[in-house]
Amino acid sequence: MIIVCPHCRKKSRVDESKLPVQPVPVACPHCSLTIYISRRGVQAEQIVPPELPEPEATKTYTESMPWLERSSVFDIVAYYRTAKEFLLRPEAAFSKWEPDLRFNDALIFLIVFGSLGKILNEYWFYLLTGLMGSIEKSPYESVFTFLVSALFTPIGIVLGTFVYSAVTHFMLYIFRGVNRTWHSTFATIAWVSGSVSLLSVFPLIGALAASVWGFISTMIGLKVVHKTSSVKAFFALTLPGLIILVILLMIIFAILGTTLLLGLSQMMEILKQQGRFPI
Repeated sequence: MIIVCPHCRKKSRVDESKLPVQPVPVACPHCSLTIYISRRGVQAEQIVPPELPEPEATKTYTESMPWLERSSVFDIVAYYRTAKEFLLRPEAAFSKWEPDLRFNDALIFLIVFGSLGKILNEYWFYLLTGLMGSIEKSPYESVFTFLVSALFTPIGIVLGTFVYSAVTHFMLYIFRGVNRTWHSTFATIAWVSGSVSLLSVFPLIGALAASVWGFISTMIGLKVVHKTSSVKAFFALTLPGLIILVILLMIIFAILGTTLLLGLSQMMEILKQQGRFPI
């Protein structure tokens, strides 16, 4: 019997009478490939699967959001761990936790720590201006003033975030970057706003850092949550402010122009009365 190796295509002569009925492994004398032969000829090659390297374990985030495991609404440790993720790793935080789906938790997070950050910023402002002699007495020296401010600050924070998130969501809708509801937009802004309050421990400069850092984290959060581009998220956040700025500038220029025209008109009347104006 003539056996043809399927690999090197070399032919070998084998005594058919010595071959069993069932296939047996035999090494090719030319290329050493192991093949299976029987009285019916070559049956199949011996397929030895190559040793593949074990795939690296995909990094998964199994931990839950620390804020969801808080002992109370004033759990500073849970707040710090949550805020640190939103500030330092916003893209990973919004991807692994899907915090935009937790509207109620985001609202509590905003009310508690957003308000504390706002009150702390105002305290630093009045304290420093009082020390510099800009005002005679700091309003926070009055217990009544402090309580009134503490009472209305959460209301202002929530209302401001509601309006800001609604405008941002509308602008994102115009740019066709919306893939979730307004609740997701509000929750995204709320988580970031509450997180940047951590920077309020630094006098004055903390407020500036919170504004810049908060803008960047919010833009990243909107990009992840709505599965949109950074460009759309950027313009959705900045365009409302630019529109308001343009409107304010138009109002200012209109007032200045009207004042200037009135001044020129009065000057012309005075010159006419004095006979210095020929017309």
